[in-house]
Amino acid sequence: MRVVKTIIILLMLGTVGFIVYRAVQSSSTDYTRTVNAHFRDIEKKMMISGMVQPLKEIEIKSTISGVVEELYVKVGDEVNFGEPIARVQYVKDPMEYKRLRIELTVAKTRLDNAKSNFERTRTLFRKDVIASEEYENAQSNLSVLQSEYNSVASELNMLQGKYSRNDVSNIIKATDSGTVLELPIKEGGSVMARGTLNEGTTVARIADLKSLVFKGNVLESDILLLREGMSMLFSMVAAKDIKIEGILSMIAPKGILQDGVSRFEITADLDIPDSYRSYIKAGSTVNAETVLERKEQVLALEEKHFQFSYDSVYVEVKTYNGNFEKRFLQTGISDGVFAEILSGVDSLSIIKVKD
Repeated sequence: MRVVKTIIILLMLGTVGFIVYRAVQSSSTDYTRTVNAHFRDIEKKMMISGMVQPLKEIEIKSTISGVVEELYVKVGDEVNFGEPIARVQYVKDPMEYKRLRIELTVAKTRLDNAKSNFERTRTLFRKDVIASEEYENAQSNLSVLQSEYNSVASELNMLQGKYSRNDVSNIIKATDSGTVLELPIKEGGSVMARGTLNEGTTVARIADLKSLVFKGNVLESDILLLREGMSMLFSMVAAKDIKIEGILSMIAPKGILQDGVSRFEITADLDIPDSYRSYIKAGSTVNAETVLERKEQVLALEEKHFQFSYDSVYVEVKTYNGNFEKRFLQTGISDGVFAEILSGVDSLSIIKVKD
């Protein structure tokens, strides 16, 4: 009986093992996933990160050196051309005051002499004793010396705290209309006057926020793919559902070396709808997208199905007997997901999905 039981158990184990083997074999055959290449449109795109910036940003400088006594505006205010920005208190310098007093005395003496000479010349000219050229020279010399005297007198008055609307003023005014972006100097801060050898201290920065552009940097390997006039689509990093159209307007003729790589600045004009203007601020980070190449209805396959052998691309294609063999592909443009198939397979080829 024991022998019979042993034989029965062995037969049962063998049957179970055979069933499991067949099930595994059937499962491995039935669940091999496959795909087909199909026809679709493919666009090769370039993504460029950058910022929204004003087309024109102006720095308001002080015309005199001193201390900011009062600011008439705050950041975010709209200002018009000629509108007061700040009042500067001139810092008195004893040596400067002495120098100007001496210059004023010299200028006054030269002006008085020029006036006397002009009066004599005019009398002689009216009597036709001298030529008109001599009279005009005397008149011109008087005008120059008068301007020099007025300039020194105005500077001395300013040092004494006396300001004139027609001359140098301690009121710093806007040189253009726009929005105040920054006030680098606070009340009580020192400023230096703009001069020939000095740029002067920036009292305020203003810009017209109705004229915004996109500025970004492109690697030198990609710059040859771009051209002025290309259409671009922009999306804000903070609000990806906001899409803005624009046109590439400028490619910098000179690159800037950053981290050992040359980059070129590009500028694009933005077409901002009125409904989006409240969301888009100067300094906002945006991503630009432009189509470099487009092909319609070409045979394509997802790149995730590609396999690689050195620098070659291949897929495994099912043959008539149910096995899979390697097929090397020649590819065209790619959008990062799908790649164009130029040769190697067709739309009827059954391609194995790699694990």
